Amino acid sequence: MNKMKSLFIGMYPMLAMGISVYAIYQLSITTMNIIWLGALMINLPIMLFISRVMMFKDMPRTSAHFPLITLLAVLGVILAFYNAYFKIGLEQLTSMDQIGYLLSVISFAMYLMYNFWYSSLGRGLHPLLEKNKILPPFNVTDIHGKLVNSTDFKGSPVVFLFFRGNWCPLCMAQIKEIAISYQELTASGAKVVLISPQPEKNTQALAAKFNVPLNFMTDIDNRAAKTLGIYMQNGLPAGMEMFGYDKDTVYPTVIITDKQGKIIYSDFTDNYRVRPEPQDFIDVLKEATS
Repeated sequence: MNKMKSLFIGMYPMLAMGISVYAIYQLSITTMNIIWLGALMINLPIMLFISRVMMFKDMPRTSAHFPLITLLAVLGVILAFYNAYFKIGLEQLTSMDQIGYLLSVISFAMYLMYNFWYSSLGRGLHPLLEKNKILPPFNVTDIHGKLVNSTDFKGSPVVFLFFRGNWCPLCMAQIKEIAISYQELTASGAKVVLISPQPEKNTQALAAKFNVPLNFMTDIDNRAAKTLGIYMQNGLPAGMEMFGYDKDTVYPTVIITDKQGKIIYSDFTDNYRVRPEPQDFIDVLKEATS
């Protein structure tokens, strides 16, 4: 299933962009064609959203199902359907109108797949990671290549944030806001550990961007993720392998432990776009140390 999702997300943004551009072209060379307007309404908003997220990397989370974008997509497919079946009639459609109607239907189906199928991770809570259990020990490496065991952090509360890699714009935005909230997060003596299965050089490059002492770690071959049951096989979008990333990654996960290594908070989001805020972590840490 993840492999199908990987292929889908590798193609969908390009298809949405291509159809948007072609719909704008058709609208520019003809009188207002409602069918092509419908195709544009379905594709342009989500294409602009994805482009913005990828370009600026400043959006750590979204709503679960994009109510406004979904409304525009629904209105777009209704316009295309109404004009094709009732206003013009299928038998009266030109070949170009037929293409526009077909692309509208296909685009709407792809948007629903992105919104409700691809975005859903289909994961569950691993029994080992239930609240009040001791976090299973695991090994990662720091930016200097030194092996670090999770038990080395005992004696302090720890925020473990597992992220997919520098390629993931929501992950990058989430880390930025963690860095901004660093003082509050560590006011109680807590440590912040950011872990990714990406190549070590990518983790080193990311660490160099921040002026706060976050603990950046690399999870070689997803060993820690496999130990904790948060390993995501074939989770990398198709095509990202050319940038040196492995096809397997980790589910976005946050685990907070107390000084003894006991789990006091965890977030196992089932939608990769819906993530907790730093204030949630701050509140948990304040309560644990009060």
